[in-house]
Amino acid sequence: MMRGIGLASVLTAVLVTALPAFADPMADAIGRWRDSDGESEIAIGRCGPALCGRIVWLKQERFDIFNPDETLRKRSLLGLQVLSGFKPAAKGALEGEGYNPADGKTYRTTLELTSSRSLVMRGCVLGGLICDDDTWSRQP
Repeated sequence: MMRGIGLASVLTAVLVTALPAFADPMADAIGRWRDSDGESEIAIGRCGPALCGRIVWLKQERFDIFNPDETLRKRSLLGLQVLSGFKPAAKGALEGEGYNPADGKTYRTTLELTSSRSLVMRGCVLGGLICDDDTWSRQP
């Protein structure tokens, strides 16, 4: 009788330990996220087979003044898609492209959930040699 209880306990422990591996990083990233400085909120959602993100709230009105296309420099950042093409990558992260309105450039970007309420956005250049990251918090 003890052997059956021991085996059941081991199986339960193995299944509970394996559960995070079955999490869907795309579904888990969907939601509304505030950047670390509290200046903006980005809504992440499905765009076809991938995820994308749009600025849905700004602490103060801002424009795309650093866009390389001069005709777009007067557009509001509110509603602007800044994340695109995010799909699962190594170790549960999502990879895609992120547009940075602070310099008007698009970077190879990863999104990684560190908890149900915390998302690390990392933009890199030079094949990942130089990266900058920002921790976003989930909003209700």
